[in-house]
Amino acid sequence: MSSMITVISGGEDSLKLIKALRNLLYDNDITVIANTSDALWTQGSLVCPDLDDILYLFSGQLNMQNWTGIKGDTYSTYNFLEKLNADGIDAVRDIVPDKDEKPDSVTKPNDTETSATDTATDTSEKSGKDLGTPLKYADLTDIYPIGDKQRAVCIARAMHLKNKLTITQSTRILSKSFGVTATVLPATDTRITAYAKFAGETFSIADFRAIRSTDKTADFKAEIELEFTKYPQITQEASSALNQSRAVIIGPGSPSTISPILACRHMRKMLKKCFTIAVLPRLPADYIPGRYIALDRLIETYKGFADIIVQDIKDEFCIPNATRINTDTDSSIKAESLAWEIMSHSGSR
Repeated sequence: MSSMITVISGGEDSLKLIKALRNLLYDNDITVIANTSDALWTQGSLVCPDLDDILYLFSGQLNMQNWTGIKGDTYSTYNFLEKLNADGIDAVRDIVPDKDEKPDSVTKPNDTETSATDTATDTSEKSGKDLGTPLKYADLTDIYPIGDKQRAVCIARAMHLKNKLTITQSTRILSKSFGVTATVLPATDTRITAYAKFAGETFSIADFRAIRSTDKTADFKAEIELEFTKYPQITQEASSALNQSRAVIIGPGSPSTISPILACRHMRKMLKKCFTIAVLPRLPADYIPGRYIALDRLIETYKGFADIIVQDIKDEFCIPNATRINTDTDSSIKAESLAWEIMSHSGSR
């Protein structure tokens, strides 16, 4: 039987669990399936935060102060773009004259000539283009700060995709560049974007992360919506990894990161065939069914295919038939204890 373990990863707590599993397993016995619904294009590069952080973890470069990005990264490009953006907004007004402004000199065409200026004006008026309207300035700022090394990774990925590679193929190339011997796979090669509906508004996942940092229960209350042009399907590589795994562990991720992976066509069917251990995030102290829509849906989804549902022993509400253990990952010792517990249930150490 294969000794390989596959982890479906979703956010910081999953990263902490993977780090602990690396103390029990060789990296080449670990496969991680990652979420890409948080991917976004910014300044010509493609940022995939969840996927990138897994690469940084296995290469020993993850910033473990906040569990995202590259440790020691600099932000020279980001800061300079901010400056260029501020200066550019003012400068563009000097480039395009006001509508009523007259040119310094006008060359009057001969009577026998057709004026190119007159022709251009006529064409623009017919097309509805207003030459006096200031140019729309292209915003140079990133949605959130991106480090210089991280930006290089995102530029490389963007170039791979422009050269017709898939995200899976790009990730394989980046893994080799980082010296990663674990197998890191996106769940799907289809472009998929997640949005969170919360408090009557719709947020991108990047913006929603800021809300989650101040409201720890926001992720459990939000309704996650997925946008795609083609229904996302699990990749052949991810499917093969699941088939070859001794056990599949769904990390203690948030609904906004785990749900898009589970939404991929054939994913749940595959997980039902595997020996699957699903680790729930800590339940809010006031949790009761019906109060937290996203959390309820995640629990019901797990019940449909998981062999073992792991719930924290300190949760006040007890999920029927759940295995109660300490799921804290706040320290390396606690995370490794959780990893040992999970591996003992999988029958492999």
